[in-house]
Amino acid sequence: MKPILRNASACWRILVVVVAAFCAAVPGASAGGKEVVVVYNKNSPGSRAVADHYADQRSVPADQLIGLDVGTDDSISRADYRRQIQEPLLKELTGRGLVEFATDIVPARNGRPGRVRYQARASKVRYILLCHGVPFRILADPGYDPKRDDDMAESNPAHLRTDGASVDSELALLPVLGQYPLYGPTGNRLAITTNAALINPVNGVFMVTRLDGPTPEIAKGLVDKALVAERDGLNGRAFFDLRNITNGGYATGDRWITNAASAAKRAGFETVVDNRPEIIGLGFPFAQVALYAGWYDSEAKGVFELPANEFMPGAIAYHLHSFSAQLLRNASARWVGPLLAKGAAVTLGCIDEPYLEITPNIGVFFERLMDNQFTVGEAALACQVFLSWHNVVIGDPLYRPFGKSVLELEAQHLASGNPLAAWAQVRKVNSYLLAGRDAEVLREYLIEQPGATNSSVLSEKIARMFADRGRYKQAIEWSSRSLGLPDGSPQQHSRLWRNQADWQKVLDPEGAFRSLESFAVEFPHHPDIYGVRQQQLELAKDLRRKPEIARIEKELDRYRNAAIEAGKAAEAKAKAAEAEAAAKNPPKKK
Repeated sequence: MKPILRNASACWRILVVVVAAFCAAVPGASAGGKEVVVVYNKNSPGSRAVADHYADQRSVPADQLIGLDVGTDDSISRADYRRQIQEPLLKELTGRGLVEFATDIVPARNGRPGRVRYQARASKVRYILLCHGVPFRILADPGYDPKRDDDMAESNPAHLRTDGASVDSELALLPVLGQYPLYGPTGNRLAITTNAALINPVNGVFMVTRLDGPTPEIAKGLVDKALVAERDGLNGRAFFDLRNITNGGYATGDRWITNAASAAKRAGFETVVDNRPEIIGLGFPFAQVALYAGWYDSEAKGVFELPANEFMPGAIAYHLHSFSAQLLRNASARWVGPLLAKGAAVTLGCIDEPYLEITPNIGVFFERLMDNQFTVGEAALACQVFLSWHNVVIGDPLYRPFGKSVLELEAQHLASGNPLAAWAQVRKVNSYLLAGRDAEVLREYLIEQPGATNSSVLSEKIARMFADRGRYKQAIEWSSRSLGLPDGSPQQHSRLWRNQADWQKVLDPEGAFRSLESFAVEFPHHPDIYGVRQQQLELAKDLRRKPEIARIEKELDRYRNAAIEAGKAAEAKAKAAEAEAAAKNPPKKK
């Protein structure tokens, strides 16, 4: 990821479009599927199935499903993009009466070809949803000459001059085709808007996302997860992974993610912010994840190397990296594919080097979702300062994760006896804490809830609130209760055992020893098992438990020997791979 050069301020061109009387032109907030055009690839197995599934779930009218005769590769040339995607889509949108365009012709001059300029004057739709199988990358045209072909390109600095882009970002400007330069990014005049009604083709933009990922089944599941979260709330915890950068060009990334974390806190989420430079480690208790944003690694490593992550229904996850979406249909490479394969319902990414400031502003994305109750499509458009560039958004564009307030969710779940009420109650309490309300009064409110003694979520929150006041005896009691309930998750248990042991060290070293032993029994292959056993050894020495000292020292020796053997095996494997590569490519004779 490169920070953009300072002379990129020349890129801040604002599209000259007429801001229509949007109150009359924009469909109502309840239009739902009627606002969406669903685009699929006729030649890609599964693409039509994804489109049909989405249309059925979101009640999209049949004449708003458009099949394109396009290639099946992830990438498409600029010429084929025009011929197979841009032109057919324009024809279908106008022919079906979905969008009305005004056009005029810019005549050829100074050796440059003429072009048609489009301006959407009326539109029944606001969103374009691309389905699994539609190409996502427009390749740069090596023969493109901006001096010959593009009389608007010279305002872009040299390092941004390419006509390569994502299909998605290019289609966002379809309502003003011909009015902006292809050779580089174009300013999004609706960036950072807080008025979702303005985001409409008559004002120059489509909201474009895609249902995509490693398989058509994963792509279909994105809308299913969104609908669950709309019905029950986006429940869980929020995790943000900073790099502790406070100045220079790269500080922008930390600032955006910090703003996202602040939005999550305002929405009442249990929020963890990691300021260490490295990615969140494999042993971190990444439990019940509703929201994640972090940076900066080329591959999904650390905690994301686990076979499965605890993403909750409707979870939103984003990792900032230049090529995070380069292989978005690969479940084990880069970021977008792995996040979707592990259960995220929404993510964003880049198919090529975007330069840091032209990536999605994830702080704005989270703020619009939580503070303004935008849909995913609306928030994604608002968080992109530039279009006709390399960004993609994966997920249901109509997904509105925060359409219901925590009070509505609490009342809904309490009325039906749904234990998910606990998540709404925790969010409500956190919001009150942030506003300065008395922590002890709020803790007692949670204790009085009917679900307090049979919800691992509420019990853990109560335990934490006691611990925050130094009341470790009560914290241990509630933590033990949480651990004994059947609705807890593995990663939650990982956190609870270790927190409980920390509290017990003050009052009950014997109890701390037992808690760490329980951790070791439940998680014998945990990445931090060596450190846990070391803590146990120190406790055993303090307690003068000679048999336990001998047993744990033997365990530690076994871990060390296993690590040595694993290191030798890895070294041998690397040498074998090096020898194989050398055999395939012997040095050439002089």
